Amino acid sequence: MVGTAIGFVLGAIVGAIATAAGSTVLYWKRERDATRRLRRALAEEVRTYEYLDEMVNDGDYEPVTERVEEPVVYESAAGELGRLDEREIDALVGFYGDVRWLRGSRIRRTRRRGSRRSSSDDGTRSPR
Repeated sequence: MVGTAIGFVLGAIVGAIATAAGSTVLYWKRERDATRRLRRALAEEVRTYEYLDEMVNDGDYEPVTERVEEPVVYESAAGELGRLDEREIDALVGFYGDVRWLRGSRIRRTRRRGSRRSSSDDGTRSPR
């Protein structure tokens, strides 16, 4: 009877350890996979901005600010950036800061154009 009780206790301990180990491994794998998916998504989004380099290399500076797309992945995953290492975070923040600056130039230019139009008395566009 004592042997049976010891067997139950040892079985429960072994089962608890196996469950904890399995849960830890599963959690670690999910975290690693989530980080890998985040890196892949951000890398794909950064690649979509390659056309900007081509435009700048061709000397098309003005149209660059008009063609900048809004970063979707970066903004939706901003809370997940802590999964990445510090070097990656610094590079992403710098890159997307530049993207935001370019988008801001387009927005500022559009607002200036809009105010010129609204200040015209006859409804025609004022010269640039």
